[in-house]
This record gives sequence, C-alpha cells and structure tokens, in this order.
Amino acid sequence: MGLRLLACFAIAVAAPLAQADGDRLDTPAFRAPKASGAMLLDVVSAGGRLVAVGEHGIILYSDTKGSSWRQAEVPVSVTLTAVFFPTPQNGWAVGHDGVILHSDDGGGRWTKQFDGNRANALVVAEAQRRLQAARAVTGADSATQEAQRALEDAQAGAKFGPSRPLFDVWFRNTSEGIAVGSFGQLFHTLDGGRSWALWREHIANPDNLHYNAISVTGQGALLIAGEAGRVYRSIDGGASWATLDTGYPGQLYGVLGVPAAGREVLIAFGFGGRVFRSVDDGAHWQAVALAEKKPLVSGLVAPDGGVTLLTYDGRFWRSQDQGLRFTPGGKGAGMPVAAMTPAGKDAYLVAGASGTRRVSVQGATGAGQP
Repeated sequence: MGLRLLACFAIAVAAPLAQADGDRLDTPAFRAPKASGAMLLDVVSAGGRLVAVGEHGIILYSDTKGSSWRQAEVPVSVTLTAVFFPTPQNGWAVGHDGVILHSDDGGGRWTKQFDGNRANALVVAEAQRRLQAARAVTGADSATQEAQRALEDAQAGAKFGPSRPLFDVWFRNTSEGIAVGSFGQLFHTLDGGRSWALWREHIANPDNLHYNAISVTGQGALLIAGEAGRVYRSIDGGASWATLDTGYPGQLYGVLGVPAAGREVLIAFGFGGRVFRSVDDGAHWQAVALAEKKPLVSGLVAPDGGVTLLTYDGRFWRSQDQGLRFTPGGKGAGMPVAAMTPAGKDAYLVAGASGTRRVSVQGATGAGQP
C-alpha cells in the first residue's frame, strides 16, 4: 500500500523532472545507477523474491532478501504507488496517470495494460450511456440534466488528460483483480488485466471520495480504506459493497481483517495515529488510543493473528489481542516510509523516501541496499 502523503509529494517532485520530449506514460523508466536509493512507495514478496515500486517508474527486485537490488525493465516513467503478486511469477503495479502494469516473470520485465487515457474513455462512455438511458425515460428531465452535466464533466476530464492516480491493486488469482484510486476510481478485470471494466457504480460514493487501499480478509471479504473515515466491505467478490462509517472525518490508509474465535475483527488505521476496531463487520467502531499521533501507513496480520502497524517514520505498534491494545516498538527507519513486508523474526523491510531499510521491532538493523 503506497502512502498517499508520499505519493502526493512524488507528484510535486516528479513534475519538474518530467521528460520534455515525450509523455511519461510512453517513456521507459530511466536506468538509474543509484535506483536502490529512490523513493519507494510499496514493497512485497513474490515467492522468494522482493519487489519494490516508486518514483519515476522505478521497479526494483531482489533475490538476496533486500541486501542488493536490480532495476526492472519498465515502459513508463510515472510514479508507481502499489504492487501485488498473487503468484511468484505474476504481478501487477499501479500508479499515477492511472497506469496499470503487469509482469509475468516475477517482476523483472513489465508491460503496460491500462492508463488514464483509457480510464477517461471508459468514464466518458459510461456517462454517454447514462445520458441516453435518462433521455429514454419520459418525464425524467432532472435526471437528464444531471446526466448531461456528468457527461460534460467526464469530457472535460478527458481533455485535461490522464491525471488521476491509482493507489492500490489486488488480485484474487492471475485472472481477476481490482484497482482503486483517487476520486472514486474502481476498475475490475477478469482476464488478467488485458481488459478493465469501470466498476465505480458498484459503490455508493456520490462525493467521489478517494480509495486509498484494498485488502482481503482470511474469510474472503474485500475491504477498501478511504477518505472521510470510510471503509467499504464486500462479501461477493466486489459486485456490491457496504459503506461503513468509522465516525472519523480524515484519511484511512488501510483496513485489516483479524481472525478471532470463528469471526473477524476489523481494524482500520490512518492519519494522526488513528485506529478503529469493529467486532460486528463494521456496523459499529471503537477508537483505539495510541500514545503517539503519527500517521499509520501500513499494516500486516501475522499467521498467529498478531497485528503490526507501521508509522511514517518506521516505528511499529503491535497487538496480540485482536487490536484491543497496542504496544510500541522499534527505533525508526531514519527516513519517511510508506510500506513494509516481513523480513525475518520481529523484523520488516520498509520502503520509503530513500530506498529500503531492514528494521527490527527492537531497533533499526541496517539498510536494505548495499
């Protein structure tokens, strides 16, 4: 899960560095000698390999548990915000300008499947369909006017270009996946990403709130963490979603499903060290107090049900009681961070502003790059 705060910072950094001779969606990522020190927004395991994504289209992979990295072949130079591998060989990455990339060799080479231009075309086509449907209904003047405005907005957005980022991606297998992002973007594929459908209408989100992260629980429920303290839950593979309100008006950066005696506890986390817990599938939420108010950017559930949350400076909050209480750990990563993946007992590899670091729950243990 790429942290939106760092992703937005990446926009400001990348804009003046954009190539003047071509669109970044068509310009391959520069082969940088010091790419391992680039800003990275996500890191995951792909079998025994680690794969990290970040600024300027940089994707790195490591077969040495993060002690050394190689740069992948990437056809775009936009900032990438998230990556997901349902199998060791097949993975998908998403990022700015609505880009979706695919790799079938464990992250060494990537191809572009989708981008914001295609997203805009889908949005315009959907708006045109809705306008035609409204015009076909006698006496639906207000609906027709609303549909006309929606079409005009979609056309204006398309003229502006592929500007809306995607923030996260999840795949059930090598065929079915979902990508989510800013302003209520939601796309679905059933053919491994060769084609994507606009699924925005599957969630009631009239304000086009951002979707920051998507995850799946052990029982198969899909969860989306979003803007304005909203969590969205689906138990039918994403065909329909329940909107769950934590009561918090700010950003949530992740939501986890934690096993607990035959049921699941939901734990949502986000800006300002906010943590919320639900034992009834999100109908009601209880705030969990932490001693510090630092943004929580990533979270993991261990096989034993233990929960680890990561702060933006590389510290940890851990719980062994399904999120009732959290205890602090670690001494920080020495840089702002965005994501983590397990790296041995009581240690994690974190990705952030200057590459990767291996961080222990007891304290920092070294850089992830040589």
